[in-house]
Amino acid sequence: MKKLTLGLVLGLIIVLVSVFALPGHVAAQKKMLRWGTADPVSYYYKASAFIADFLRRGMPDYDLTIYPYVSTTANVKSFLVGDLEAVYVAEPGFRDLYSFIKAYKGFEPNVKKMPVQGVWLYTMETHILTLPDNKDKFRTWEDLNGKKIFMTTAGYMNHINIFRAMKDICGLNITHVEVDASKVADALRAGTIDATASYTTALVSVASWIKMLDVASPLQGVNPTQEQIKKLTAAGFTPAKIDMKKAYTKDLGVEELYGVPFYFGQGLGLDFPEDAAYRMLKVLEESAGALAKLEAGFGPLAKDFAGFQVLGIRSIPEVPVHPGLAKYLKEKGLWDSSWKIADDMTIKAAVEAMKAK
Repeated sequence: MKKLTLGLVLGLIIVLVSVFALPGHVAAQKKMLRWGTADPVSYYYKASAFIADFLRRGMPDYDLTIYPYVSTTANVKSFLVGDLEAVYVAEPGFRDLYSFIKAYKGFEPNVKKMPVQGVWLYTMETHILTLPDNKDKFRTWEDLNGKKIFMTTAGYMNHINIFRAMKDICGLNITHVEVDASKVADALRAGTIDATASYTTALVSVASWIKMLDVASPLQGVNPTQEQIKKLTAAGFTPAKIDMKKAYTKDLGVEELYGVPFYFGQGLGLDFPEDAAYRMLKVLEESAGALAKLEAGFGPLAKDFAGFQVLGIRSIPEVPVHPGLAKYLKEKGLWDSSWKIADDMTIKAAVEAMKAK
């Protein structure tokens, strides 16, 4: 009996030693999912916490950690060198990256992996605001030609988007002035900038720094001209009408305010398994309604999760689609045969084609 008891005790000791002295064995049960985001004042930093909560519960075999970066572009570069499994990226960022221009010019030798389309989460709509004192001076975007504007923080996708809209498409000469996002109201009053870019999510929600601006100062909306709206529409970026009453607490001095929309989501690499990506999409689809209750910007996603993925892909069809997203859309009967499923060859071909444009 004593021998049996001693044997049981020794066996228990061995089990305990295995658990506490060999934690690597236990940790190996979970796979790493480093989820990139922008900085804490960005809209997505808060929203990503909601997403992470649902994914942790729906994918318990993954150890999901949120990684904030100083800008969206910084998180993309971190992904490129292998430091993330999921990268926060938008349509404008995909275009610059696959073309290796602007922020990515000369970065190609550092790339260990490329992101492909993984899951689309919401739209953002970049627009322009100034002070009410300037309402007669800056009636339209045309009046801002040659002026100083905070085009949102350099490296943000909204920064890329509004530069593309105002400069590349509408031909305006804009000088970006980098300021602390929490002090935009002060910069407007001091004349450091003539106007600021701002943005909504799904036309109704704003980031924390924009909420601060809204509280700190009266604001005046500045719209593109009808001719500029035509140019933007012809380029595939039809301006959308902001829901000012939901997005802002004060009157913006215009009957309608137009923003330039684009799609935002998480890109994945080929090292992220097809089945895991498929499961991630299913978890988010099931959680979309609850996400929308927590954050209004997820409203369109909750309304039609699968359809929203289609719209996101259509915004940048040049970039290949992760096999997990392709599997999900084929299951829904929504896959377009003209889209490319991501593999080493299709990614390489996409880069070559976009660099050649």
